[in-house]
Amino acid sequence: MTGVVKHATRRPLEVPNATAEQAQTRNSQLRARFPARPAELWWPHTARPAEETRQRLTALPFLPAANGTRAGRRRGVTKLLRWLSSLPGDTWQERWAASGAEDLPGAAWADAPLRWLREGGPSPSHDHEDLSSNSLMLICGDVIRPGLPWMLTRTHRHLASAMAEIRDRDGFARLRQLAESGQAGSGKDAQIAATRIATLLACKGGLIRDITVGDCVELIDAQRRVHARGGQRKVDFYLRLRALGIFPEDAPTTIRAFGQALGQLSIEELVDRYQLQCRPVRDLIVDYLRERQPSLDFASLDAISRTLAGLFWARVEALSPGIDSLRLPPAVARAWKEDLRTKKRTTTGPDGTRIEIASPRLNAKDELIRVRAFYLDIAQWAAEEPARW
Repeated sequence: MTGVVKHATRRPLEVPNATAEQAQTRNSQLRARFPARPAELWWPHTARPAEETRQRLTALPFLPAANGTRAGRRRGVTKLLRWLSSLPGDTWQERWAASGAEDLPGAAWADAPLRWLREGGPSPSHDHEDLSSNSLMLICGDVIRPGLPWMLTRTHRHLASAMAEIRDRDGFARLRQLAESGQAGSGKDAQIAATRIATLLACKGGLIRDITVGDCVELIDAQRRVHARGGQRKVDFYLRLRALGIFPEDAPTTIRAFGQALGQLSIEELVDRYQLQCRPVRDLIVDYLRERQPSLDFASLDAISRTLAGLFWARVEALSPGIDSLRLPPAVARAWKEDLRTKKRTTTGPDGTRIEIASPRLNAKDELIRVRAFYLDIAQWAAEEPARW
């Protein structure tokens, strides 16, 4: 590809789509009619003393049957509470917020307490496992309430079952009865919906019967921003909650009725779905997309952002942690191209183990062309406007 010219800009339409405006107004009114529960700053369990909290989280219904698991739970809960106790705040929630753990996606949050534990002396090999598994006890025990975006970056294989055992046995039993009645799709769909519902309990507190329509809308918004996958399964949980009869009679039959009010994601939000670590490269991708935005519809802009931020730079950072330049070393470039050829997804086997499945990426060539065009465009723009590019 040679002689690539700078993409021509296109003037935005001056006459808005009246139907879209009407839909956005209607859906904004729905959001005002069905607000989410606000985040609370204080509740009884988060204000309890350390020893009382530890005893509670290592007794029934938190106590597992296996002796080895009991010992690990005591270790993990004790370590987490010691770490949080070292942070400023009058409640566990305030200390959790002060820790900055939610700035780290997925399992990376445990790096902060691990560092603290290592500073206090030799770190046993099981520290990371203790912290990762037993954070679930603090969440299900309503000691801390993480934010929805952070929760959605994590894998929650046991969240629904733990919530059912610890927090709301009756509510999850009703969900199971609904699934077993054959009215709500497959067992896998039911498990995904139960995990979404458990996520709401983790972040909002309370029981299933306390979930509001607005809570569900807030979850959908968060899923959209952090790029959570799932298609129809993203919204199926709402249909199940509505079938349980916990929503007002005038609640919309589908949560998609709220979709237009949020509007399209900004360029920054499109890129930040992938939580890129190198700020200069992240900012360059944002500037590039903004330069191209006038000549693209939103679907095309979204697709390019997925390629550049998700399939390209996020994968490069995973393959070469700490990398901070678009001038990729040959070995990294080869590794990324090889990685691009396959799609990977994780599924749960019959025995409950997590299995990674790889399949060929059919549009790998198209994705590669987008990345190549990005490099060529930046090179030409740098020649035209060196001070900017």
